[in-house]
Amino acid sequence: MPKKQKNIPELDLPFESVPEKLKTPELCLAAVINDAYALEYVPEALKTPELCLVAVQKNGAALWCVPEELKTPEICLAAVQNDGKALRFVLEALKTPEICLAAVQSNGYALEYVPEALETPEICLAAVQKNGAALWDVPEALETPEICLAAVQSYGYALECVPEALKTPELCLAAVQNFGYALGFVPEALKTPELCLAAVQSNGYALEYVPEALKTPELCLVAAQNDGTAIAYDSSFPYYRGNPERTKKELIEQYPEFKDHPWWNECGLPCPDPKEFVNFTKRPPLKI
Repeated sequence: MPKKQKNIPELDLPFESVPEKLKTPELCLAAVINDAYALEYVPEALKTPELCLVAVQKNGAALWCVPEELKTPEICLAAVQNDGKALRFVLEALKTPEICLAAVQSNGYALEYVPEALETPEICLAAVQKNGAALWDVPEALETPEICLAAVQSYGYALECVPEALKTPELCLAAVQNFGYALGFVPEALKTPELCLAAVQSNGYALEYVPEALKTPELCLVAAQNDGTAIAYDSSFPYYRGNPERTKKELIEQYPEFKDHPWWNECGLPCPDPKEFVNFTKRPPLKI
């Protein structure tokens, strides 16, 4: 880590607007500490290894502003540790196993920039453990049960990319427990009552992919309690378009548990607390 600097001048103008003759080492340091991308406007004569290191430790992507002759292993490593995708600015000759591993440990999507010769099981595993969606960049030959399991545990939707031959009950369960909607990528033969229950417990909208024969009242209730409007995927539930009061009345008769539900939408369907509804793991409200 760079030492804390003292007596750093404050900038009153955008750094690129400062006349070249006024850009002193101290002013350049102040600019880079404030915004790593200011390194782009530092005179070449003042771009020292120390200043470049400060920049990439502040923002790894600032590596693109570092002159190639100053892209040392130390600076490149610092950059990818801050932002793994800065690996795309590392010279090919400097992409070592150590730097590539550090990059994917920081951001799994950096696997996209790892040379094929360095795409090892260790690096691929580290990438999907950090970001499961990195499985899309794992070579087919390296899509092992271990790597695929780690991917869906991190991001259940990565099940879409798992080879059919590797979709075991255990792997599919891990996927839907992480993201219920991944049930859409589970082979029909593996959709058991237990698996479907786990899916709707994770995300009520997973009910869309539950086979009709497995849509029991108990399962639909769990889905509805998770995401109220998910019951639209239950072909037996009462829904009267344009008549929300009748819909609500008959739903309560069929599902007494909803009698005291605090939130009902304009269609007469129960829904979660609006403050909690917008959630990365949930789909937007169903439009009927």
